Parts: sequence; C-alpha cells; structure tokens
Amino acid sequence: MKHMLRTGMVMVFILLSACSGKNLASTVPDSEEEVQESVQNFYNQMSEFEQLGKSSLAAFNEALTSYSTGQATDKQLEKAVTKFQNAAAEIADKAEDVKVSSDLPENIGKLLSEAKIAFESAYAIKEEASKSAVSPEVTAEQFEEMNQKADVAMLYGISKLNEARVASGLLEPEDGVQNLQQ
Repeated sequence: MKHMLRTGMVMVFILLSACSGKNLASTVPDSEEEVQESVQNFYNQMSEFEQLGKSSLAAFNEALTSYSTGQATDKQLEKAVTKFQNAAAEIADKAEDVKVSSDLPENIGKLLSEAKIAFESAYAIKEEASKSAVSPEVTAEQFEEMNQKADVAMLYGISKLNEARVASGLLEPEDGVQNLQQ
C-alpha cells in the first residue's frame, strides 16, 4: 500500500513537472559554482564580442582617416567598409545566439537576459552604423551618433552583467562598475 502511494505521488510530481514545462532536472537549482561558471561564460562571450567590435571599428576608422588624407585608395576604403560591415553583422548574430541558462536563479537569469538584450541592441545599432558608414545620406555626425547610441546600450548591458556578477558572487559590490576587459 505504501509503495503504491509513493508511486502515485511520484507520478503526480512528474505530471505536474511536465505540465509546468520544466523537467525534473530543472527543478533543482544550480550550485553556486555552476551559477558562477554560467555567469563567467556569459561574461567571457560578451568580452570576446566587445574586443571584436573594438578592433573592427578601429580598423575602419584607420582606413577612413587614411582615405581622407589621401593615403588610401577607394578600393582600400571599400575593402575596410566591407570588413567592418561583415564583422558588425557577425557580432550581432553571435550576440543573438548567446543562451541564458534557464536553471539560474531568477534574479541572475533576469539580469543576464537584460544584459543580452542590451548587447543585442548595441550590436544591431553598430551593424546599422556599419551599413550607413559610406552612405551619402548619412553624415559623419549621424554615424557618430549611431555609435554613441550603441555605446550607451553597451554600457547598460555591462551594468546588468556586473549586477549579475555581484549577485553570483563573482564581484564584490564595492568593486563598482567594471569594464568587460577586467
């Protein structure tokens, strides 16, 4: 009789778990180490994207400066623009593909999701800026404004990521705002 009761309770638990859309493994929260590892992996991915974006923009700006001073040809500028556009599109796609584990504590998962959305927005704006970089309809000021908007979105994402790092125990609250390279 007790065995049937236990079996019945297990079946009800499995049924309720299935109805809630969660499997049994996801009902057990990750350990502190697993949470920290997940947050650190997210941080590492975003750091990599930021570095790619910075180096791509720097190379583009260098080519643009060389072109405007007569040290680069139209062909060299066109090649730099294409590389910048491809890099921006690739980074935007990669940022979109980053997954936030559903097994994280709710507060940390929410912070990482907010950071992901901010990073996606920043890279989408950078991609748009790259496409308009040589457009005759976009002024240098408008191009710079788009990049500044992307930077603001990036800073918001970094702040949310750092909040997640604090919440997971990777950073102390008094460490303040950290750049992704740190």
